Amino acid sequence: MSFVNEYVSDEDAQKYDLDNLWNKYDYSSNMLKMPELLNHFDVHQHIWCVDNERGYWLFNCGFLMSEESRSGYPEPSDKEVFILHVNGQNIEFILASHGMEATELYPIHFSYSLVSMSPSSLPNMSRESLLNILKDAINIFKYNGIRCLEENARTFIEFDF
Repeated sequence: MSFVNEYVSDEDAQKYDLDNLWNKYDYSSNMLKMPELLNHFDVHQHIWCVDNERGYWLFNCGFLMSEESRSGYPEPSDKEVFILHVNGQNIEFILASHGMEATELYPIHFSYSLVSMSPSSLPNMSRESLLNILKDAINIFKYNGIRCLEENARTFIEFDF
């Protein structure tokens, strides 16, 4: 089986502490925190990209804030946090996204570069293997997982790592 976009069950959200995982990277003290933020979505559940057969999942925690902005106030940066859960362990990836030239077929086109990865390997899995799993999951998750299926169909992602 491969990765699929799904809503997270309440049991899995609690098991993996997704509210606190999201809030750890909360990019603005003015914005709502989880679980209250879920009330602002049509479906009041977390989303993820999951490979149930292997027990892997990818959770997008959103964009980090940049203190270096033109306005003088913190603003979202181009750095996005993803948590990849593999073999019972969370691997934190910070990726920078860069807009690319849109095409008629893919009006949403961007590239990710790797900023950081922690840990960089697991006892039985190399860095390269983890990066390949990450790429597979992001290529399914695309723009915003199950919440944006129409946009996902028009999204093309490249990787600079």
